[in-house]
Amino acid sequence: MTDPDRTSDENGKAVRTTLPDRIETERLLLRPFRLDDADAVLSYARDPEWSRYLRALPSPYGLPDAERFVAGQLLRDRVTHPSWAVVFEGAVIGGINVRFRFEHGSAEIGYSVARTHWNRGLCTEAARAVVDAAFSTHEELNRIEARADQANGASQRVMEKIGMTKEGVLRQSRIERGAVLDLAWFSILRSEWGG
Repeated sequence: MTDPDRTSDENGKAVRTTLPDRIETERLLLRPFRLDDADAVLSYARDPEWSRYLRALPSPYGLPDAERFVAGQLLRDRVTHPSWAVVFEGAVIGGINVRFRFEHGSAEIGYSVARTHWNRGLCTEAARAVVDAAFSTHEELNRIEARADQANGASQRVMEKIGMTKEGVLRQSRIERGAVLDLAWFSILRSEWGG
């Protein structure tokens, strides 16, 4: 039996298919981060309101942090954990990634968009595009999940808008910067996906 999501390299070794490097939507371009994106990342990541629910980030957030972040994105394995810069009107305004657990037929998506672009549907547009690409590319993928701080209603609305269902809340599941967090978990199953 062959795996439809694998191809072979020049030596005949099975290699899993990657998601596209570039994904275009009506208003956005999702593309791999580049080293020169650090200034754009800094411009939104140093905003305390933007990082309010991302307590694991350094605070204050400086250029070396942005450079480390971008370098880390470039080093990710694009097969198992691809990430993209979210580009709107020529400017990087955020990031999105998906982490595959192929052995379980599942994946987890994460995203963020600069506060100056909140409430415009851009995060939803990017998340929907990545979910569509993941399900379209990997036929064995059964489930994509996402999580957010229970207090982060905006992120949960993005999950709902892309067709995810709230599965529950993990109470006091994480401690970050001394804060005990409840995490809301959402998912969409292949059978619920409208692709």
